[in-house]
Formats: sequence, structure tokens, C-alpha cells
Amino acid sequence: MLVRGWQRTAGTALQEAMYGTIWPVHTQLLAEVVDALNIANWQRGGRKNSPKPKRIPRPWEKKRAQTLGSDPIPISQFDDWWDAQEPHAA
Repeated sequence: MLVRGWQRTAGTALQEAMYGTIWPVHTQLLAEVVDALNIANWQRGGRKNSPKPKRIPRPWEKKRAQTLGSDPIPISQFDDWWDAQEPHAA
């Protein structure tokens, strides 16, 4: 019984080991309120070029990574790929 309670209790070592970091409900609600106020103030600001405010990062959300290109070309095939490219005009 104790183990099941520790699994569900935020902030315990067992809960963090099984599910990762979870904020208590009041912290989650406070982050939502701050995000909503930031968006509301940004909308009322009236500046067309101002960037949209970012959310407060949550520990359980995965960070978005920007991926450029595709898989790397093996060294053995690089020279053939390079020679096949059209020369760029200077």
C-alpha cells in the first residue's frame, strides 16, 4: 500500500523515477495563468512585429528540435555526390 501511495505522490523519489518530474496542481495552474496573461498582454500590445510570447516550459514536455537535411552521406559516397552537384554561380 505504501508503494502505491508513493507512486502517486508528487515529489517523491519513487514517483520521479517512474514518471519523471511532475509539478503539483497549483504550480501547473499558476503556469497556465501566467501563459494566458502573457498572451493577453501581447495581443493588447498592438505591435505587429512583436514576437508571440513562449509558454513556460513544462518538465514533462519534450523539447522541439529543429532537424535540417537528412541522414549523413557515408564518406565512401561523398566524392560521387559532390561531383554530381552543379557548380554554383558566383
